[in-house]
Amino acid sequence: MGNISLAFFLCLVLISGCSTLPKHPDRPISYALDPLPNTRIEKALNERLKKNHGPDESAFSPLITGQAGLLARLASTAAADHSLDLQYYIWQNDLTGHLMMYYVLKAADRGVRVRILLDDLNQGQYEKNLAVLNTHPNIKIRLVNPFANRGARWLDLGRFSQVDHRMHNKVFIADNEVAVVGGRNIGNEYFWASEEINFGDFDLWVAGPTVQALSKEFDTYWNSDIAYPIDSITKSYHPTTEEFEALRKTTEDAYYQAQSTEYEDTLRDVIHQHFFLKERAAIYWAKADVMYDPPEKLHQSTDKKVKTLRIQLRPLINETKKELILISPYFVPRTPGEQSLMTLQMRGVQVTVLTNSLASSDQTTVFGGYKGSRKSLLKAGVHLYELKPKLSTLPKNKRIGASSSAQSGLHGKVFVFDRTNIFVGSMNLDPRSMELNSEMGVVVHSPAFASDFADHFFNNLPKTSYKLTLDKNNDLHWETVEQGQLIDYTNEPDTSFWKRFKAEFLSIFVPIDEL
Repeated sequence: MGNISLAFFLCLVLISGCSTLPKHPDRPISYALDPLPNTRIEKALNERLKKNHGPDESAFSPLITGQAGLLARLASTAAADHSLDLQYYIWQNDLTGHLMMYYVLKAADRGVRVRILLDDLNQGQYEKNLAVLNTHPNIKIRLVNPFANRGARWLDLGRFSQVDHRMHNKVFIADNEVAVVGGRNIGNEYFWASEEINFGDFDLWVAGPTVQALSKEFDTYWNSDIAYPIDSITKSYHPTTEEFEALRKTTEDAYYQAQSTEYEDTLRDVIHQHFFLKERAAIYWAKADVMYDPPEKLHQSTDKKVKTLRIQLRPLINETKKELILISPYFVPRTPGEQSLMTLQMRGVQVTVLTNSLASSDQTTVFGGYKGSRKSLLKAGVHLYELKPKLSTLPKNKRIGASSSAQSGLHGKVFVFDRTNIFVGSMNLDPRSMELNSEMGVVVHSPAFASDFADHFFNNLPKTSYKLTLDKNNDLHWETVEQGQLIDYTNEPDTSFWKRFKAEFLSIFVPIDEL
């Protein structure tokens, strides 16, 4: 029986080796189009943005709510006159995903060049829709690090070391004049429209020279050898005109469905370009640096030296003197990370970390890799906070039609250095982001923005999170404020015995480096 099992396994490996990616796909080189004068976006920016800033400075507006994140993308798509570049890890086949596709199609219909770059991991079930969309003459789609076996992806077992590396970058660029960069993917849960879980996330809307730097990042990945035109790996599928019209109908249905929800106001703002004109939106003018992993990270082993995002951010951490704020939904510091944070504490830097609680986390495995670090970090003086699974402090009109019973989870990635510089991007503080996935972000050199963010962050912590402490017996406690009362939990709050057992089991038996 053992020999039969071994033979079966070897057959699977051999089968997985039979399917390969095209060696020389038709991959035309293309670059971001230069900004044009007198576009609708340029006119809107001239009306909205003041001119008293330096030539090297860009405008940054925080997108805190899910509604703001959606509106920024839809309004920019609706106003685009000549180009759209979209790079995402996930683009869901749901209401907001179809709504975004509706506006992209409308833009392509009026002659806008559209380039869409997606990681292949999550696109398998939507592959046909993407192939159909790719038949539009003004839309080109490429998939990053695709699976060779399109029907049964598990047959790529023999290529695991390759397909385990994923593109986690996220950026949206319209007319090479405005961009959205940060943590959000495209899907209901990122825009507070899910009935199950909605993520607290964070993006920046950007205008100015930083947009051209983000376009350079997009071009670097678009023209790299890890990006495959979708028609080069779906040659056996030939989309029909009927399928294209059916997809268009699906996106139109999503548009009309959204009009009957609390998205109605958002869509009205899109039509009137209110996003660009709203005076209440905070605008910060500052210089910034766009940072990202090189595409080579996805096919190099971790022992080879490439200038990764982690290395690019290291000087900012080393130069921090008083305060470091780290917001990361997946926080797995491992021993080297713990030692680095302890060293910062020893030289007088107060480190504050916000991550997911066991109750709010959508990845129990990753939480299992983090939980063992808590006591040592608390002993060193690090302030640890974990997000609550229900954010009742959000007003109903900020939920965009989502169920009030939906779980809340943290998904934003923000680091603040001495309230002087602030990083917003896609990188988690875990082994996968550090060593396997590609990541990106922008560092904004703005004391005003960094300070305002830090003030808002600390003002909301007591209501939105649990503060972790240790008692004299070295046991963990979770402190929070509920209905004006200080509450002290002595176990992982809002969790079942099974979930706690699962996290404990995974923390023992799952290697941290595999998270």
